[in-house]
Amino acid sequence: METEGQWCDNASCPDCGKIDADNIQMHSYAERRFRCTTCQRTFSADKGTFFETLRTPRPLLLDVVAMLVERNSLRAVSRIKHCTVDATLHWLDLAGQQGAAVNRSFIRDVHPTQVQVDELWSFVKKNKRLCNRVTLPTGVTPGCGVRSPCRVISAS
Repeated sequence: METEGQWCDNASCPDCGKIDADNIQMHSYAERRFRCTTCQRTFSADKGTFFETLRTPRPLLLDVVAMLVERNSLRAVSRIKHCTVDATLHWLDLAGQQGAAVNRSFIRDVHPTQVQVDELWSFVKKNKRLCNRVTLPTGVTPGCGVRSPCRVISAS
């Protein structure tokens, strides 16, 4: 685990929110915890992530979510991974909440109309056979209201 990109989230710390201020050190590798040298508080490396409140091993969580994304049934995933259906549903709910939070933080000021969304899906469906190729737009991205031709260049 690296301390790069970490910050202290203690509101009373003078270095609160300062990224790469050289005030963060490893506290425990086993528990995945960091320590702020300014205020001496410790915090989890998993703060703000899907893993923050869970004690289940990461490989199991990632396998369960990956199997659900691949459209395996809930009961089959629970049976294969030896966990309860309720636990699997809880993990799926947490993963969905994390995905929604990521979307909210990255996708902003996009207000497509129904026509633009339909055009985007038509573009995606027509170009399924080209999914292994690189698409380089020559103008505006499809689906944003302005039509522009796209050149398709083979990746091979």
